[in-house]
Formats: sequence, structure tokens, C-alpha cells
Amino acid sequence: MLETMDIKQKMNPIELNNELHRAMNSSDFIDEARSITETLKSKGADIEFVRAILKFMEKYPTYDFGTPGPLAHFVETFYGHGYEAELFDSISRRPTCHTIWLLNRIINGTKEPAERTRLINILREAENNPAADLQAKRSAAHFLERIS
Repeated sequence: MLETMDIKQKMNPIELNNELHRAMNSSDFIDEARSITETLKSKGADIEFVRAILKFMEKYPTYDFGTPGPLAHFVETFYGHGYEAELFDSISRRPTCHTIWLLNRIINGTKEPAERTRLINILREAENNPAADLQAKRSAAHFLERIS
């Protein structure tokens, strides 16, 4: 509990956003992002930081966050603990290539037919979402083609 309070005292989602902007302007975003997410993990960051990272990805839909990169690895540590709902909300607001890729990773790991169908429908909705840019729509179409 003390560690969670400590991270919230030292960094909140707004400060995280500022740190991510700083990292974007550095010579090595991936290394900077790794350092940021390691700090978040070591301090017991919670789901609100996942939400902040996904909103950051929405704001910069064409930025290369890595393959999948430290931000993706961090948010995926919350799998089964609220990450999926946050990702689906993000995709419904503004699908990006990266968030669609994250959804595809969930689809690939889902074996239960009804849940897999539900996730594929979210991917179809992302492909047709007017807030998605052309790259995101193409990414969704690519994954849908591979699934079928």
C-alpha cells in the first residue's frame, strides 16, 4: 500500500503524460519508455496509468511505440485486472494501429468461441470507426483477414 501511495505522490497520470512527451523528444523513446514503465511497476502503479497510456497512444496514432514496446508490455501486465476494458474503451474512442495490435494479441490468446467472437466484433467495429485513421483501418482489416 505504501508503494502505491508513493507512486501516486510522485507521479499521477498528468505527470506520466508529461514524461511520455519528454520521452518522445529524446533520442531513444524505447529506452526512456522502458525506464518510465519500470518505475511505474516498481512503485505499484494501478489501472489509472494504463488508461493514461492508452489515451496517450490515441493522441499519437502514428507514433512508433515499439514492437510491441515497453508501454504495451506494461499495460498487458494488467490483463485480467481491468486492462481489457480499458483497451476496448480506447478502441471505441479512437482506434490506432498499436491498440488494434494489442486487441489482436488478446484475440490470439482467446480460445473460448463466444469470447473470441465478441473480440473479433470489436475489431470489426474498429475497422469502421470514423475516428480511426487509414493506417488503423488497414491494420484492423489485415488482422480480420488473417483471422478468417
